[in-house]
Amino acid sequence: MGMLSSRLAHFELPPQWSTMREAAQLEQKTGRRIIHMEKGDYASPEFKPPGEALEAVRTSLEKGYVRYSPGPGLWSLREALAEEMSLRGRPTVPEEIIVTPGAKFAIAATLLLFLDDGDEVIMPDPGYPPDEFWARYQRATIRHVTFRDPRNVDTSQLARLITPRTRLVILNTPQRPNGQLVENTDEIAEVLAKFPHVTVVSDEIFSKIVYPPYQHRSLANHPELRGRTVVIDTFSKSHVMTGFRIGWVTAPVHLAEKYDILVQNSCTNVSTIIQEAALAALKAPETFHRNLMKNLKRKRDLAWKVVSGSKHLSGDNAQGTFYLYLKLPDGFDDRETAHHLLKNGVAVVPGSAFGPSGAGHLRLTFTLEDEILLEGVERLVEAVDKLVG
Repeated sequence: MGMLSSRLAHFELPPQWSTMREAAQLEQKTGRRIIHMEKGDYASPEFKPPGEALEAVRTSLEKGYVRYSPGPGLWSLREALAEEMSLRGRPTVPEEIIVTPGAKFAIAATLLLFLDDGDEVIMPDPGYPPDEFWARYQRATIRHVTFRDPRNVDTSQLARLITPRTRLVILNTPQRPNGQLVENTDEIAEVLAKFPHVTVVSDEIFSKIVYPPYQHRSLANHPELRGRTVVIDTFSKSHVMTGFRIGWVTAPVHLAEKYDILVQNSCTNVSTIIQEAALAALKAPETFHRNLMKNLKRKRDLAWKVVSGSKHLSGDNAQGTFYLYLKLPDGFDDRETAHHLLKNGVAVVPGSAFGPSGAGHLRLTFTLEDEILLEGVERLVEAVDKLVG
């Protein structure tokens, strides 16, 4: 690695974006049309941020709101986010909110703040790759907790994994990559309550993208964990604002102050213009979210109807997120299959990008235009069934 820090010996591009990079090269070289179901984003132009957020950007520019803001965020935005978190069941004051440039920054900040060489961190398998990136940067020991099924953490294993060196337990719900909710939060909280030296990190970036009758449940809502739980969330998914790069951390005041120091010594503050847009998005009419969920549910069910007819793919329809997570027949390599699909004009993510348990799975995003989505999942099913057959 030449002159790079030895801490970056593991330096590599995000594995979950490998297909996206390969697809871009293929399109550039051949001009071939690829149906992109690999991006964790709103692909169709029909998905737009709230009009109030876009208007706030224009107004901010016209009025000159282009200066520094307080490091932890505009007070008005922190107040609104505290109210939002309180409505979710976690009583929150503005001092417990730190605005960050996206959830990924919040994840990096969390691992930088809590981990030292040799500390232990427990995270789900499958999970979110940047968690491991920054844990490895901190030279921490990573231990994976698995699931009894796609929705229930193996709490017996979790209890066994926790040692005196364990500093963090990271969980995300609704889950990336499989689109399922963690249902046994009461059971998890009961285990974690026995280990007061452990800080809990609850990644909830899809907390607002949950399909009825399912409901999001946060570990931070358990009184015995609230004082040592950090919640990470973002406007990216809930308000179709992925490119705005704004998220937030909810943490007890003594921890929030440490996040504030890290923000101010790194990015100074999130763009004031973007913060004004986020504040306006929070105040958007409820019809925005209802229409968003109606649209996503239609696309989810459209994709699932085709996929569930496959002879060789299996899985569960998404409870939350905008992903479907599909299992290949035993013995089929997910990376090779994703590469094969790309040759058939369909881009998906191999499940092994999300951890050892992801091997043999594929993740697809269903936020495309209906016609393109239908074509993409039909191509995928046809190609896999033909490959297996």
